[in-house]
Amino acid sequence: MKRLLLLLVLISCNPKQPVIKEQAIAENTLGKIREDIARIIDYQKAMGYHMPNIVQPPATESKITETEEKLGMKFSPELRELYLTINGVYLDGETPSGKTGIIPIYDLMDLDWSVNYYRDMNWKEYKEIYRINYQLGEKLFPFINDGAGNCYWVDLNEGTENYGRIYWTNTFGEEPDYLFNSLNDFFDAILVGYESNVFSLDDEGYLDCDYKKWRQICHELAPSVEYWKMYVN
Repeated sequence: MKRLLLLLVLISCNPKQPVIKEQAIAENTLGKIREDIARIIDYQKAMGYHMPNIVQPPATESKITETEEKLGMKFSPELRELYLTINGVYLDGETPSGKTGIIPIYDLMDLDWSVNYYRDMNWKEYKEIYRINYQLGEKLFPFINDGAGNCYWVDLNEGTENYGRIYWTNTFGEEPDYLFNSLNDFFDAILVGYESNVFSLDDEGYLDCDYKKWRQICHELAPSVEYWKMYVN
């Protein structure tokens, strides 16, 4: 708390240092992702959902550092917090994705899976195919995907306007773009979905979703994101 107050004093005395302000905000929100995930898993357990049974232990600091070095990118504080909370889920190759995803069919990836997934991505070809008309660096870290080409990535291109935002690549025929402004917003939306019974289990234990309500929740948490606007208007 004392450190945060000192940072706020520095900001007020020197408004020309936005980096200090960003650091203060980041430090103030640390712990939110860990809290959200814990509550999400509690809701899943109460539903009788399978995913809590395959959650992997947190990654170590050394494992995170090793991953950063392999990919040549530095984790944001939020991404580091995610992997210090949970290092993805364990997939046995037999259980269907409808019973393992944190949202329907989307699995949290462990660090090794993320490294391999990133290395398999051809960003040059991708940009040519989709004719990206916004700033898109290649330091994007995959953390959740459905195993069929649809994936969420954290933008780790430091010093750019999209740093920390959540990018979505898909095979649904929709334009890829940024869907959330931060990992905090992403997990907040998922938690609200569980709290609001947007996510439910069908008779066979598969995770289902009321997608209309889910998109409304995402729009409320990220009103500046164009993607969600087209689903609520």
